[in-house]
Amino acid sequence: MRENDTIKKTVLALIAGQSGIWPSGKATFIIQNKKIHVRYCSPPTYKFNINPNTLRADYEVWICGREDCYYLIPIEVIRKIYNDPQVYVDNLHPEIRIVSVKERSNEAMFASGGKTVNLTPYRGACLG
Repeated sequence: MRENDTIKKTVLALIAGQSGIWPSGKATFIIQNKKIHVRYCSPPTYKFNINPNTLRADYEVWICGREDCYYLIPIEVIRKIYNDPQVYVDNLHPEIRIVSVKERSNEAMFASGGKTVNLTPYRGACLG
């Protein structure tokens, strides 16, 4: 098992609390009847992508290198980023959006002009 798989399992347990966790695809899990899409990024920079598969979940989880630095983000926030007219688009895959997370300030930079979203309300959040 890879280290990031262990970290993902730990974070999912934190999010679930006493609730069960069921796999629902390669990077998707069900907790309390909510579909959770999980992404892990290793340090020192945290760049995540948003693709159409991401938008099928109820929540997106971005893990920044370790168990104590994750964000449980409602899909409405992710959809707003994805649909922003100035969002950073992947050069090779136009359906993919690029987001950089600054864990020290809990900000996600996602569009030209330095547009950010405050992730503080979602850091360390849980469902259970």
